[in-house]
Amino acid sequence: MTVQVLLAVSFNIVMTIVLLFASMRGGRPERLGVLINLAGFGATTLFRLTAPALGWAPGQGGIFAIDASVAVGFFWLGMTTIRFWPIWAAGFAVADLFMSVCGALLPRVPLFAYHTGLGVYAYLALGALALGTWRLPLMAEPYLRNGSRRSWLRHLEETN
Repeated sequence: MTVQVLLAVSFNIVMTIVLLFASMRGGRPERLGVLINLAGFGATTLFRLTAPALGWAPGQGGIFAIDASVAVGFFWLGMTTIRFWPIWAAGFAVADLFMSVCGALLPRVPLFAYHTGLGVYAYLALGALALGTWRLPLMAEPYLRNGSRRSWLRHLEETN
């Protein structure tokens, strides 16, 4: 088994564990984070299966568009919720975009180094989701589970 295959399998295992944990224990923002991760992973996998020659090239337009959509999704989630972890996940997704641009501008960068860099930021984004889910209290109030800014403001108005 090659190193690339081991890295891919280990990422898939970690991603599955984190996404199951977030979907079972997390609130609304964490479940939306799971959907963003699944959509990005599914779209990337589909793109790489349908265009294998293009799907692995640094800075490829289709993969770049998927990564940009994931960054926008996490940014939107960070702006509409009271959680802080989506801002970190959005930052890691933006770092992924920079890695793609740098990989395209520097063609002598080895493909293994390029994909390892992308993997590091993907692990960090999953780590942000896992930490955000773990920090949510088990018996959180409904407004905390919902996580939206509107429910938070409504709760503040009711308590004052």
